[in-house]
This record gives sequence, structure tokens and C-alpha cells, in this order.
Amino acid sequence: MNVIKRSGAVEPFEMNRISIAVGKAGASSSFAQNIANEVQSQISSSNYQYLSVYDIERLVEDRLMYHNEYEIARSYIEYRKIRAVSRQTDSMILKFADEAINLSNIENENANMPEHVFTAKLTRMSSEVSKEYAKNFLIPKKHIKMHEEGWIYFHDFNSYAVGMQNCMFVDLGDLMSRPIYTSNGSMRPPRSIRSAMQLVAVIFQCQSNCQFGGIASNKFDYDMAPFIGLSFKKHFANAAELLGIFAEETLEIRMENEELEKAYPNAYAYALNKTREEAFQAAEALIHNLNHLESRAGNQLPFVSINYGTDTSPEGRLVIESMLRSTLKGIGKEFSTPIFPIQIWKYKKGVSDENGRNADLLNLAIECTTKRVYPNYVNVDAEVYQAKNPDEEAATMGCRTRNGVNRHGSNGKSGRGNLSPITINLPKLAIEVSKMEEGELWENFFGKLSEMVDTGVDMLTERLKWQKKQLAKSAPFMYRNDTWKGGAKLADNDRIGDTLNSGTLAVGFIGLAETLIVLMGKHHGEDAQAYEKGQQIIQFLYEKVSGHAERTNLNLSLYATPAESLCHKFAKLLKKQYGEIKNVSDKDYITNSFHIPVWHSLDAIEKVEKEAFFHNYCTGGSITYVELNSDISENAEILLPVIKHAMEAGVYYFAMNIPYDECLECGDKGLFKDTCPSCGSDKLMKLRRVTGYITGNYRDRFNNGKQEEVHHRVKHDLKQ
Repeated sequence: MNVIKRSGAVEPFEMNRISIAVGKAGASSSFAQNIANEVQSQISSSNYQYLSVYDIERLVEDRLMYHNEYEIARSYIEYRKIRAVSRQTDSMILKFADEAINLSNIENENANMPEHVFTAKLTRMSSEVSKEYAKNFLIPKKHIKMHEEGWIYFHDFNSYAVGMQNCMFVDLGDLMSRPIYTSNGSMRPPRSIRSAMQLVAVIFQCQSNCQFGGIASNKFDYDMAPFIGLSFKKHFANAAELLGIFAEETLEIRMENEELEKAYPNAYAYALNKTREEAFQAAEALIHNLNHLESRAGNQLPFVSINYGTDTSPEGRLVIESMLRSTLKGIGKEFSTPIFPIQIWKYKKGVSDENGRNADLLNLAIECTTKRVYPNYVNVDAEVYQAKNPDEEAATMGCRTRNGVNRHGSNGKSGRGNLSPITINLPKLAIEVSKMEEGELWENFFGKLSEMVDTGVDMLTERLKWQKKQLAKSAPFMYRNDTWKGGAKLADNDRIGDTLNSGTLAVGFIGLAETLIVLMGKHHGEDAQAYEKGQQIIQFLYEKVSGHAERTNLNLSLYATPAESLCHKFAKLLKKQYGEIKNVSDKDYITNSFHIPVWHSLDAIEKVEKEAFFHNYCTGGSITYVELNSDISENAEILLPVIKHAMEAGVYYFAMNIPYDECLECGDKGLFKDTCPSCGSDKLMKLRRVTGYITGNYRDRFNNGKQEEVHHRVKHDLKQ
């Protein structure tokens, strides 16, 4: 007798397979063998030439029930289900592997990862295995259903199974004040700005492998300033030795010391010049390292963000100046624009404005923005609490993430970060509500939205439970070095547990514009009533999330999702589910968060004023962009009023998109089509911002949705 397998293949019947399966369901070996014998007898007496696997399984279940072995029968059925899932998973894994190896179905989910390289293929395959494991063994089926139907999206689903967290701010000053331990030994504290900047690159690399998201410094100027001081002391000592002088012990050797400068002008000038030279070279080396050390899976660079701008000490100011001038110089033989780190200027009244100590450096930052796209600008005065120290000042990381109020300790940014985000599909909800025949439209919408938030919070807290179950030795660099504050108290085999409570959980949203178009016929950039309703929606989301934060005592926050790949995924899903709806599902992308659609014409000030309102409610992160012409570099001074207006309006995080192309052959810069106008080369770096960061060539790295969005972007005129 032969068996027809699930694949359609035909094989001889093997009785021992029955006894093995029944044994795995909990039966004794003798009972399992008896069941196998009984099934074989039944088959033999029936004179069947062929039986399917399903027929045999039903016979086994019948014999188990005949013997009143209900628990074994139940276990046998469950075992069959697990095997079925395993077979399905194996089939899907092979499909994903084939797509990765043969470069078919390229999604470009991450513009920082070239999918054609060996390690990216390997990463993609392992990611799919991880997703399948999480789907089948970790996540409640109701949550998988919400994810797969496009209601609520799990971000970084491929990292769920291993229990990683998202992103964090590193306290560089604290880490570099003591030995740092890695798997191969320890590193001594640096004694100069050159060695400090080298160590920063190492720290960012090590920590980025303990998480799936971005890594950042929230007070880079303050953290690096002491090492400027150490370098100055070293150079002054060298000068003193060369000049044969002995500085009085009562004089403190530091940059801001007029007595020292008057007493030893030559030694002071030598030390200052050498320190400036070293600081610039150190910053230059750091930027080169962060753009070339492809240390993450898939040949990715660490996704690094650096915040600076409020340290007014000579040492801190030199750190800021060195980073800006090194960025302006560019990297490599072509002096091209560095993609990383994302640089963020911390704009603070009394420090950055006209009479502020760092006003000159802000002007340098603006020049850098016009020529190198970075820095972006974060609003220190827009934080929801009064900062008591530099660590509590506003800062962002990655595409826009921020650490809000901490219910479990200090409001300091460093040593904690975001644990995981989800995103609610507002346009899908709007479309479904618009089809409801009973009830009032907005009552139905807010009722369903309330349910979505409840479910989204459940999804986040379920994931947090799994993250807390991981062992500290899963991320030894992070916990042994107290990079995540509180981690040092954990032994290697301890569960991470409540150490993660200082982190944030982000409830994100996408497509406010499309939602309003579905329900009102217009978006919030073109209609006052739609704008008012948009405000109500975001306020409602904020209040719901805040209520859950009170209930759970967790750092839950509302998040204006970047949606780098999700904008395209949701667009495809909406088109498949509902067809093409004008300005909703007729494009390859959904509008980011609360943004006014990229195709809608308005000037820069209008855009800032319309979007500013929403920042105060998105405590998990938000950004406002304006799209400018590439020739703005010749007229940089007109940007300062726009930046100031954004800060005064309450925009938390502000960036200017300046399309910028560079020829890799001759170095010419501007806005090109397909070839360089100077030398005719088609080897171009076409710099565009994807969500919060720029990428080297958007035509290769952006997904189809993001590419279409770039083409639809209108310029926002500047009022002069």
C-alpha cells in the first residue's frame, strides 16, 4: 500500500511513523505501537492501494478515541498542527531564500542597506525565519491578524523573536570616564580628543549590535568637551617643555584662563592652535569612520545621530565647530556629503539667538545645512518639562524619536530609549467607517480609533513582556557597561526585567491627510474644517495613549511614524483591498504621520504654522520638513528666520530638504538629471532625505513608494 503525501509525492506506507507520532503525543511506546498495529490492520483489511496522509491521520485519531485516550488524541491533533505550521514555514522560508538570492521582489525596506550584497541577502533570509518564528510561537493570533490585515503594524518584526529593543541615547561622558568592557577585554578611558572620538565610533558600533534601531548622543558637545581640555593640557605641557618654562602651580591650565594666556602667551597660543588642529582631525576621523565602518548585518552602517549646540564653554564650542567644519569639508577624495551621523542642532533661546553665546556657530550650522543637508534643528524650549541639566534637554535620534517624561526615574535622555513602536493605519480605519450604514460618522470613527489604540497598546506590552524575559548576557556590552542605565546591577544570567521600564513604547500613526480626504473630501492643508478635525484626531490619540500610560505606569507616547517602508506597504494594501481612491490609494505611498501632503503647494512659513500644532502631542517623536531649492546654498542667510519661526511656533524637530546631487567623477555639485553637466558622467550621488536621514542614491535605495513621493514633492517658497 502506498501513501500520497501532502506534496503529491507517493511513498510506501511505513507503520513506524505512526508509532513515532503517537509517542510524541504522550503515549507509552507499547501503546503507540499497538495503535500503529491496529491502523495497519484496518488498512490491510480495506484493500486500499493508495491512502492520503490525511486519511491515515483520521484513522489514528479514531483508534485513540476508541480507547478513550482523549488527552493523547488532543495532543496528537495539536502535534499535527505544529507539524503543519512547520511545513508551511519551511516552504515560505525557501521562497524567501530564493527571492533574496535571486534579488527578486526587492522591497528596499531600509535605505541604509543595499539588498544585493552577500550579507544583506543572508540578513534578509534570517529575518524571514525570525518573523515566522514570532508569528507562529510568540505573538497572539489576534495581533498577527491585525498586522496582516493592515490595521496595526509591528515595526521591526524581524527582531521580535530575539527580544531586542529599538534605539537609545548613550551617555558618552559617563562611559568614557571609566574602563569599557567588550568580549575581548577592556578599553582605558581616553586622554585626548583624538582618542575620545576614536572610541566614540567603537562605542556606537558595539552598542548598535545590541539593538535593532538607531544609536545616538544627546549632548555630544558636553560629553566631548573634557577631552578637548585634556588635549589642551597636553599641548601646553609640550610647549612649556620646548620653551623651557615652568607654569606656576596656582595657574589652572585650561582654555578659558586669561591669566594663563597673559603669563605664557606663546605656550598658550601653541596649545590652542594644536588643540584646534587635533579637534578638527578627530572630528574628521569620526565622520569618516561612521560612514565607512559597515559593522551591522547586511553591510549597514550604525544608524548614528549626534545632538549638539548648547555648550557655551570654549571646549564645547570647539567640539561643535569641529564637527561642522569637518562636515562642510566632506569625506573621501571627492569630498562628498557624509550620510552619517545625522547631526542635530539644539536650538535654545539665549544661546542660539542673536545675542547668544553660540549665535556664530548657529550661522555656521545653517551654512552647513545648505551645503550638506545636516544639521537638522531640535527645539530645546519645546520640551514638555523644564530641563534641569544638559542631559534633560530636548534631543532626537534616528528618524525623529525622542525620550519623553520618565515615570521610573530621571527625565535624562541618556541611558535609555525606545523599546518598540507600532503604527495605526488611519486611512484604512476611515475607509471602513465611511462604509458603515449605522451610527454617526465621527462617533463611529472615534469609537473604532479607541479600539485600535487599546489593541496597539496590548501589542506593545506583549512585546515588552518578551523583551523583559531576555537574559542580560544577550546584550553584554549594553548591560555590563551600564550603557542602558541600571544594567550594571544585572548578572549575566539575570532576566533584564524592569530595567527596561525607563524605556518608551510608541503608539504611531500614519496618513492623517488621507483620513481627512476619505471622511471630509479635503485634507488639513487645504481646508479649515478639515484642519480642525485633524487637530481633534491627534488630540484624541494623545489622550487615549496618556490614559494607558497612567493605567499601566509605562512610558507610552504618541509617535508621528516615519514609515520609511510602511508608507509603501500600506499604500499597496489599501489599493488591493479597496481599489483606487483619488488622493488616498491611487499613489504608491501614504502621507507620513500628520504631514500636509507633499504635493500640496504652500510656502515654508505656512507649512511650519500648520504642522506646529501637532508636535506638542507627539511626545514619542515628530518632525516637520520644508522642501527647498538646491541653489539655497548661495543665499543661506534667509534660512535663519524660517528656523526661528519654526522654533517659536513650537515645532519640536525641524529639517530642510535640499535636493543635492554630486558627481563622483569630477566633484561637481548641483541638481542634475541623469548625467553630470560638467563631465558627462552618470556616476552620481543623488542625495535625498528618506524620513529623517539622507541616503546616497535614492534611485537605488528608496522603495517605489518613497521614490514616487520624492517626485511629487513641491518646493516651499521662502519669504524674503
